[in-house]
Amino acid sequence: MSLKKITAKRYFVLLMLALGFIFTINVAKLFGLRLAYAELDKQSNSHLNHLVFYIESTLGRFEKIPKVLAKHPLLQQVLTSPKQSDSAEKLNLLLEEIGSVTQASDIYLIDKSGVTLAASNWQSERTFIGMDFSFRPYFTQAMQGSLARYYAVGLSSNKRGYYFAYPVKKHTEVIGVIAVKISIDEIENQHKESVGENDYNFLIVAPDDVVFISDQAQWRLKTIGEVDANKTARLNSSPRYSGREIKNLAVENVQSSYLPQGISGSLYNIEGAEEQQLVFAQQKQMLDVGWRVHLWTSLSTIEQQKSFLTIISASGYLLILFLVLFSKERMRNAKNQRNARLLLEQKVKERTADLTASNALLSAEIEQRKQTQAQLNETQEELIQSAKLAVIGNMSASINHEINQPLTALRSYSQNALSYQERGQDDKTRHNLQLIITLVDRLSKIVSQFKNFSKKSMGIAAQVCLQDCIDAAISLIKHQAQSESVQLQLQLPEEKIFILGDDIRLEQVLVNLFNNAMQAMANEDNKQLTINVYRENDMAIITIKDNGPGILAGNLDKIFEPFFTTKERIGLGLGLSISQRIIESMEGKMVVENHEKGGAEFKIMLPTYNPSNSK
Repeated sequence: MSLKKITAKRYFVLLMLALGFIFTINVAKLFGLRLAYAELDKQSNSHLNHLVFYIESTLGRFEKIPKVLAKHPLLQQVLTSPKQSDSAEKLNLLLEEIGSVTQASDIYLIDKSGVTLAASNWQSERTFIGMDFSFRPYFTQAMQGSLARYYAVGLSSNKRGYYFAYPVKKHTEVIGVIAVKISIDEIENQHKESVGENDYNFLIVAPDDVVFISDQAQWRLKTIGEVDANKTARLNSSPRYSGREIKNLAVENVQSSYLPQGISGSLYNIEGAEEQQLVFAQQKQMLDVGWRVHLWTSLSTIEQQKSFLTIISASGYLLILFLVLFSKERMRNAKNQRNARLLLEQKVKERTADLTASNALLSAEIEQRKQTQAQLNETQEELIQSAKLAVIGNMSASINHEINQPLTALRSYSQNALSYQERGQDDKTRHNLQLIITLVDRLSKIVSQFKNFSKKSMGIAAQVCLQDCIDAAISLIKHQAQSESVQLQLQLPEEKIFILGDDIRLEQVLVNLFNNAMQAMANEDNKQLTINVYRENDMAIITIKDNGPGILAGNLDKIFEPFFTTKERIGLGLGLSISQRIIESMEGKMVVENHEKGGAEFKIMLPTYNPSNSK
């Protein structure tokens, strides 16, 4: 071979090595960054859900304040007799105290003409008393008889706020409006304190495309996206923003091959005052207020991942190259040694062919048995671990439903006992303490049951009176029913009906169904919960019916599946699944259907038990 051909071959080999090096780095970076973006998408989505939950819970905490205040008689006195200074002064003090306790920015009472008569900031230089708010949309909507929501920049404070307003009625006539203002600055500051240092920023965009809330001051009260000049002019002249100049925050969508398919996030270029900033962006719609919540996450971790992937891929490529060259050299040496031993080994193999074959068969059989035994042991361990995890999962899901209601009742009885003690009503205090002791014994019994839950069941059941179980379950939810104006209608037979089962678990099933029914009737005006017990042949029947909206036809077949729920942001969907398993463990059955007069009806069927036959 000529020198030119050898040199050309070396150059070709070096070129292929260089191309392979570049290809390896790019492929490793592509797959590595796609995994990194997928993980970033998952983390950002979790942060976004927490942020939306925080905003919704914060607004929800203040939403009921004006509705409760509207029923206070002092508001009607001030509205009907505004010239009585004593009533107005008392109302100012009351609103100031409520504002301090609830941390609301301002609470104020407006008459039918839109003039403020009383306010929590009555002693402030910027007091609302005497101001005319008739132009505010929340005043107009509340005067029409419904709860109003509104966001704007305050006229006197020049600060961003969210408003709740509710009509004050005398009989059926709307005579005024009570309004509550929440400071947006407080919401931003509390969120910043709760999350501490983080690598993301958030923006909450109003329906008019204006950033109303953000943890970055330079982004607030700016439009996001493409907004024409006419709309910008309307925003600048809108009373909602009190003459603030609304500028545009330029955001550009960036395409990248590193983003994997199926993720919800995208890349944005944000044009700031000094330089552009590349972020990973996600957004979610808040249905109640119509806001879009944006979460922009820094790409610092992705940039670090790029450098790390480059170093790792380069090191891996060089290591593979070294191993290939080392293996090639070893193969060359091994080939020379093998040729030297070839004749001698050939003679030995011929003389020991039978023995070698036998040893090979025996070794193969031993190895196969070792692998079979190892697989068997591994399968046994996996089965044991799966069984343990299944039991632990059922216990952790069940204990929440078992203990939650008695704890709520303990708190209620404890608060009542304190009130009775302050009034000197010792008999009622003693009665509540006896109820608390009974509930503590009940909790002890529940905990003992779950302590023994992991042990093998002995299958022992006791006689249970259905009327006593229903009375015990109702005692746990009756205060909640009263507070939510739910009318309980009991249809219990005089004759005691007994079953063979577990009274604690049956009571928990009933409490779970009662709570589900009351939650289903949350938006109903006349809430009625009907409980009926009767005997049908050898079966005891319990029916629980509400007058709520019922269950969608498509959900009836899935209602008892684990983790299926029709409630928004409430619960895990385990309650009905666990309840069904409890009823089935007592050889019973639980079904659900929509009642012909409206609402859902749950039916529990259990075999009856006659105590006299067991003697």
